[in-house]
Amino acid sequence: MTAPGSDPLIIDSHVLYLDCGNSRCKFRLGAHSGVWLEIDEALAAIDQWRPERTMIATVSAFGARLHAALQRIGRHPISLVAVRNGWHNVGLNYPEPSQFGVDRWLTLVAARPWQQSVVIVDAGTALTIDALDARGFHQGGYILPGLALMRRALVNDTFALPDVGPGQNLLPGHNTADAIANGAILALASSVTAAVRQYGLNPFRLVWTGGDAALLAEHTEPDGVIIPELVIDGMKRLYKDAAYMESLA
Repeated sequence: MTAPGSDPLIIDSHVLYLDCGNSRCKFRLGAHSGVWLEIDEALAAIDQWRPERTMIATVSAFGARLHAALQRIGRHPISLVAVRNGWHNVGLNYPEPSQFGVDRWLTLVAARPWQQSVVIVDAGTALTIDALDARGFHQGGYILPGLALMRRALVNDTFALPDVGPGQNLLPGHNTADAIANGAILALASSVTAAVRQYGLNPFRLVWTGGDAALLAEHTEPDGVIIPELVIDGMKRLYKDAAYMESLA
């Protein structure tokens, strides 16, 4: 089945969805899904699969380079996702909606059909927290350094600190590496809990996405649900909207 509109859209399973962040690019094409870390790796797979269209959401240099490379090759249409305030009943509380991160907007678009208040945490290179009330109005957001960025900042900008791996719990560290790693988890988990309290939504649903979602959700109150492809879910909703797709042309 194709989406309604004067120009029928390509069947969803033939569309390549790309969610490109600062350090990696998630992809979904029918049953194919995963993560690319290199442009050449992405281009080789795309050349093999031959999608009929690509939708790309990016806030990063990685995504911009991949988008430019696909345009140069020119084998199929490329749609670069853009924020449209008010579309799909998502109202942004930003003076300049175009400055709102497209990845953050897509998570709100994905959540809107639930028709309930939601707090969304995207735990990637940066950790973003956004809330949408049951009427579809954005309640503002928070942007913090993610786990790896927080650890790296301490190690790189402070003399003679050891290399630090990912933390695993909230226990006080008994060596410097554990103190940094677990301190980062404590800081971000506590930030999410504080943000939920600040929004004051009741009832609401807490939703996690992003590479560090599972680790942080385990240490955060209240309990939430993890939806790994929430950004791509938002893109899939928009793809079915012929008017939105036409607006990107």
